[in-house]
Amino acid sequence: MKILVVCQYYYPEQFRINDICEQLVLEGHSVTVLTGLPNYPKDKIPSEYKWGKKRKETIRGVDVLRTFEMSRGSNALGLAINYLSYMVSASFKVLLMKKDFDLIFVYQLSPITMAIPAIIAKKIIKVPLYLYSCDIWPESMKNIISNENSFVYKLIKKISTYIYSQCDEIGITSKPFYEYFNKEHSIPLSKISYIPQHAEETYLNIEEPDNNGTIDFVFMGNIGIAQDIDCIINAVYEIRNEVNFKVHLVGDGSYLEKSKLIINDKDLSNHFVFHGRHPLDKMPEFYELADACLLTLKSDSLVGLTMPSKLQGYMAAGRTVIGAINGAAQQVIRESKCGVCVNASDYSALAIAMKDFIENQDNYSNCGKNGREYFVKNFTKGIYMEKLNYQFLKLMEENKYV
Repeated sequence: MKILVVCQYYYPEQFRINDICEQLVLEGHSVTVLTGLPNYPKDKIPSEYKWGKKRKETIRGVDVLRTFEMSRGSNALGLAINYLSYMVSASFKVLLMKKDFDLIFVYQLSPITMAIPAIIAKKIIKVPLYLYSCDIWPESMKNIISNENSFVYKLIKKISTYIYSQCDEIGITSKPFYEYFNKEHSIPLSKISYIPQHAEETYLNIEEPDNNGTIDFVFMGNIGIAQDIDCIINAVYEIRNEVNFKVHLVGDGSYLEKSKLIINDKDLSNHFVFHGRHPLDKMPEFYELADACLLTLKSDSLVGLTMPSKLQGYMAAGRTVIGAINGAAQQVIRESKCGVCVNASDYSALAIAMKDFIENQDNYSNCGKNGREYFVKNFTKGIYMEKLNYQFLKLMEENKYV
């Protein structure tokens, strides 16, 4: 197939769409990506991409077309301008692009508006549109706009409903979202498919951590409000008198600096290590450090029911998972017996779980093996690609635009 991929983010930005597109090429498909200028998460566009440079690239067999966008900035206004600039610029870009595609694939992160250029392309080219939803909208905005009755929230919901309704099929990462898309956006269940995210299979080769005399808990990924770092901090405060344990935070995000202030105020600096953000090829180093991995997510919106992709990475690496999270992730942790999971934001219960791991680590000796076995059966790239290709072929066979 000749596939047009629409996603605001692409290499050198680190998202799984990079891996997916490269695999599609290896499978014989022709892939063109319409994306923006790299500026996530550092809020700055690298000099080699400024002033019209590197607007067309071929990266590992993937044809990459870049369109103008403003960098994310450091506040909500800057982020809104970033979202708007890509949407407008990419929408004009599709008018000038070649029309020789069989299918359009939107890898939808935030914002939902990144799909608008794909809808325009669909109407021009008259081919099916498959959207894979990694962030559900407008639920993903509730950390910023909590009032569902506000004009802005209602407007975003109308836009989101329109975008989702224009898709021929919507892929979801967690089963609870069947009901969400059906009830909130009136999407028929027959147009929704469940494809859980995958993780790097190289993590399966990571060995057991060395005994360095310290119990090392590792949290990886975005450090934002939704990730509920407060839950981890408050849990650590409750077990602060336990000796020889540390929590390693690998990543950055909008809540990083606030987290550091809270940790200092609670005099917990001796228990936390901040490693910053690192590329995917550095992640094995942190998995090798981890005795257990932490997974937290707020539950104050339906986003809290999702299964963060880091869970698959934790399981592939064979690490015990200690979570404070609801929904699909809690179900998978308990079903796979890869660790222990308490309810979202219950820091006292998380503290008890962490303390038990510190004092009785031998009781968790099978968790890593259990997680890996579950991963191999459910979350490999091969399984993901098989399901994705099935949906693509189904849409091609049902193509009503020919």
